[in-house]
Amino acid sequence: MTTHTRLDLNDLICSAIDDTIIEVLGRKVLDALYQVLETKYSVTREELPYRTETVYNILETTFGVFGAKTLGTCIARKLYAKLGFQFHDHDGYSLLDYVEAAKAKLS
Repeated sequence: MTTHTRLDLNDLICSAIDDTIIEVLGRKVLDALYQVLETKYSVTREELPYRTETVYNILETTFGVFGAKTLGTCIARKLYAKLGFQFHDHDGYSLLDYVEAAKAKLS
């Protein structure tokens, strides 16, 4: 049984996105991603947990289907580690699917 709350999960989603993008692509890419999210899509960092699909779509547009899937899986793997959950790679899962599965485990 986990003691994470929904607020904790939101913070962990943001943190997992930040950590993964910085580790894989660098801080400048993360800063650019946030700039695009805010200026083009009106999405702030705090809204990321509620707009995961938008984030994934931007990753897909920028890095292609394979790149977005790879980054999405890396973000999900990082999120699950932060939650203390065992991560299982599922064919056909996107970042949104993994986030929804994490939310269901916390319910």
